[in-house]
Amino acid sequence: MRALPLAYVIALGAGLGLASAHYAVAERPWFGRAQIGAWTTWPKSGARDIDPYMRAYLARGVHLPLGAGEGLELVAEQDEGGRGLDARCRYRVSGATPPARGWSLGITDPAARPLALAVERTSFTDAEIVRGERGEMRIVLATTPEAGNWLPLPAGGRFQIRLRLYDAPISSHAGELRPDALPRIARIDCR
Repeated sequence: MRALPLAYVIALGAGLGLASAHYAVAERPWFGRAQIGAWTTWPKSGARDIDPYMRAYLARGVHLPLGAGEGLELVAEQDEGGRGLDARCRYRVSGATPPARGWSLGITDPAARPLALAVERTSFTDAEIVRGERGEMRIVLATTPEAGNWLPLPAGGRFQIRLRLYDAPISSHAGELRPDALPRIARIDCR
C-alpha cells in the first residue's frame, strides 16, 4: 500500500522538476538582462562567464549569440509607449545608433524566427538605408508599402525588432547605455 503514495510523490516531483526546467530555459532568462528604454539586451550572452540559465537557453539551439568582442544584440517587443508591437499598426524606427562598425535591424516573430512574408525583405543594414539630412535612420514598419526605408509586416500578430551592432565598443558595458543613444520606436497609427 505504501508503494502507491511513494510512486505518486516521485511522479509529482519529476513532473514539477521537468516543468520548472522547461520554464527556466523556454525564454531568455531575466538574469543578466539590461533594459534600455524599449530595447532589451543580454550583454553577457556571448561571454565566457555566461550564467547557467542563458547557457541552457542557448543550448536549445534557438540562435547563436554575438561573442563578447563581436558586438551586441538588442531586442524590442514594445514601442516607446510601452505597448506591445502589433503588426496591425505602423511604426517608425528613427534616430541614431551607438558607435559600431556596422549594424542590422530586422523583424522576427516572438520566438525569434524569421517571418513568412510575401516580400522577401525582413531587415536592413547600415549600408542599405537611405539616411536623412543629418545622417539619422528612419525606417517604417507597416503591412502596406511605404516610401523610403520600409520593412513589411505580416497581416497581424506580435513581432520583435532586433538591432545587432557589430564590432561595437559598447558591448562590454551595454547596461550604461542611455535610451536616447538607441533608435526610437514610435507607433504611427493602427488599423
